[in-house]
Amino acid sequence: MVTSSTDTPARSLAHQPALDGIRALAIALVLCFHAGFGWMHGGYFGVSVFFTLSGFLITMLLLTELQAGGTVSLRRFYARRLRRLLPASTACVLAVLAARALGEFQLVAGFSAQMRGAVAQVSNWVQLAGSSSYSALFAQSAALVSPVAHYWSLAIEEQFYLLWPVVAVALARRARRAGRPVLRPFALLTALCALVAPAIAVVAGPDAAYWATPARLGEMLVGATAAAWLVNGGRVPARARYLAPPALGAVVALAVLLPAGSGPAYTGWMTPLALVSVALVLSLQVPGAVRSTLSLRPVVWLGTISYGVYLYHWPVFLLLRQHGWQLARPGGFAVAAGVTLAVSVVSFYALEQPIRRCHWAPGRTYVVAGATMAVALLVIAVMPATRGFLEPDREVLDAAAIDIDAPPVPLQAATSSVAVDGAVAVAAAGPVKTSSGAVLPPAPNRPVRIMVVGDSTAFYLGQGLAAWAGDHPQHAQVDVLYCQGCGFILDGTITSFEAASFVAQSRVVVQQEMLEHIAALQPDVVVLMSTVNDIANRQWDAAEGVLTPADPRYRARMVAAYGAVTDSVLAAGVPHLVWVNPPIPAGVWDPPEMSEDPRNWVQHDVIREVAAAAGAAVNVNELDAWFTLTGHGADRSWRPDGTHLTEQSAKELAGEFLGAWLVQTALRPSAG
Repeated sequence: MVTSSTDTPARSLAHQPALDGIRALAIALVLCFHAGFGWMHGGYFGVSVFFTLSGFLITMLLLTELQAGGTVSLRRFYARRLRRLLPASTACVLAVLAARALGEFQLVAGFSAQMRGAVAQVSNWVQLAGSSSYSALFAQSAALVSPVAHYWSLAIEEQFYLLWPVVAVALARRARRAGRPVLRPFALLTALCALVAPAIAVVAGPDAAYWATPARLGEMLVGATAAAWLVNGGRVPARARYLAPPALGAVVALAVLLPAGSGPAYTGWMTPLALVSVALVLSLQVPGAVRSTLSLRPVVWLGTISYGVYLYHWPVFLLLRQHGWQLARPGGFAVAAGVTLAVSVVSFYALEQPIRRCHWAPGRTYVVAGATMAVALLVIAVMPATRGFLEPDREVLDAAAIDIDAPPVPLQAATSSVAVDGAVAVAAAGPVKTSSGAVLPPAPNRPVRIMVVGDSTAFYLGQGLAAWAGDHPQHAQVDVLYCQGCGFILDGTITSFEAASFVAQSRVVVQQEMLEHIAALQPDVVVLMSTVNDIANRQWDAAEGVLTPADPRYRARMVAAYGAVTDSVLAAGVPHLVWVNPPIPAGVWDPPEMSEDPRNWVQHDVIREVAAAAGAAVNVNELDAWFTLTGHGADRSWRPDGTHLTEQSAKELAGEFLGAWLVQTALRPSAG
C-alpha cells in the first residue's frame, strides 16, 4: 500500500493502515446490506469501494516495481495472487459442499454450475447466463439462493487481476518509450470503460450492467488511474485532509441512499460514483482525523481479514436465515456477524496467512493451485445431482401424466368385476394398504385423473403425487400446472413485496391455461393450492389504501375471488374440486409481516366458506391440520425453508395421506 509525506509523490510501497480501514468500512456496508437492514438500501456500494481500492493497490504494485527495476515479474505477481486468494476461496467452496452433503442448499437451482463458476472464477458470467437478477436474490427464500452467489464480485476482480497486469505494463512501457507519462492512456481507458458500461445496460439490460465484467471495469480503472498519477509524480497536498470527511460521508450516504434494485448499478453509471471512493483513498495519503480513525487497530484488524469475512458471510447468513434467524434484528445480526468473524479468523490465521507466507517458487504455486482447483471440481462432479427450485423431474411427470389418448371411460369404483378392453378383471375384495400404511381403495376401472394447479408449493405437492402415481399406475395419473407466485386473487397490487409479474402470470394461468388443460385432460379432480401471494398485503384502490387479510374488505374480496375460480372449474365439467388448506409456513419470512399466522387462518377460513357454499362437488383438504397432527409442521427435513416440500417429503406425503385421500374423493358419487 501507499505511503507518502505531505506534498511528495509516492514512490515506495509500505503498509498504510488507513487503507485497511477502507476495507473495514466497505465490508461493514456489505454486511449490513446483506443482513437486510431497511435503512441500508445500497450497501452493494461497498463492493464498488473494494473494486476501486483493488485497482489502486494492484496498479501501485505494478508501476512501482516497473519504476524501480525496469521490469515486472508477472509470474511472481500471479503466484502471489494465487497464494493470497485461492486458499480461502476454495475452503469456502468445500465448506458449502459439506453443508450440501448434510442436506442444506438442496433447492438451489443450477447448484453444480454455480459451484463450478465459483471455482473457475467466472461466477458473474454464470449468474448472467441464469434467469435471475441481483435484486431477485433478496426477494427469494434463503433456501433458494446460491450459497456462492457473492462470488460474482470475486470473479470480476480475478478477471481484472488476470488481464490488467499485462495491459498496464504494456501501456507503461509504451508510454516510457514515447517519453510520455502513463497517466494519459490509463485515463483514456478509464473514460472508455465509463462510456461502455451504459451502452451495455442499454443493449444487454440491467443484469449485464451489474454482472458483466466490462461494465464494472471502470470502477477499478478509476483506482488504477489514481495510482498512475501518484507514481508519475502526483502530489497530494496537505489540505486534502479536509476532503476526507466529506468523501467518507459520501461513501456511507451512497450505501444508504442508492436504490436496491435500480439506479446507477443497473444502468452502467457506477464508474462516476467510483470517483467518491478514489477521493477517499487519495485524501488518506496525508495525515488527518479520518486517516487516524481508519487506522485504529480494531478497524485495521477487520480490514485485514475482510476478504475472508466477505467470502464466508454469505453462506453463513443464508444458513441462519433458513433456520429461522432474522438478521435485520440486532440479536440476529450479532449472531450472524459473530459466526462470520469466528470462521474468518480461523481461516485467516490457520490457512490464509501460512500459505501466503510460503516461499514457494511460482511454478510450485501454479502446480498446487491447479491441483487444488481440480480437486474442488472433482468433488463438485461427484456430488449427487439434485434439482433446484421449480426444476421439474420430467421423467416422473411424464410417466404419471394423464393419458389423453385413452378411451373416455366413466370412472367407476371397483366394487365388482369390471370390463377392461373386452376382458373381465376381478376387482380386489376390499381396500389395500400401501407400503407406508395408507389405505387405498381397490383400483378403479381406470386411473383417477388428478390435476394440480397453483404456486411453487403446489408444484412440489403435485410432483410428489406424480411420483406416488408412478408407483400406483392403476390408481392415479397426475398433471401439474403451476407458476412461481401463482395465486387465485387476480386483482389488486401486492405491496408486501415485489410481485407485479406474479399477479399478471396468475391471471394467465387461472383464467386461460387452467381451463385449456381441463378441456384437454378431462380430470376427475382438480386440486387448487396457493400460499403466500394470497395472504400478502394488497391495495385495490389508492383512496382505500393498503389492506391486510384481517380487514373485512380484503376477506370479502378473497371470498369473491375463490368463489369465481370454483365456479369456473365446476362450469368446465370437473366432477370434484379440492381446495387445499396449506400448512402454515414454519420459516421466517422477509418482510416479517408475512410470518403472521392469522394471515393463513383467514385463507383457511375463506376456503372452508367457499367450499361449503359450493356444495358436495367441492372438498377441503385440511393439509395444515394433518401436518400439525403428524408433527411435520416444524420438520425441517420435510420443508427445509419452512414452506416448500422436498421431492422426497412430497412423495412421502402422497404415500402417507394425500394420494389415497384424493383417489377416495374422486370415487365418491358426483354431485351431478
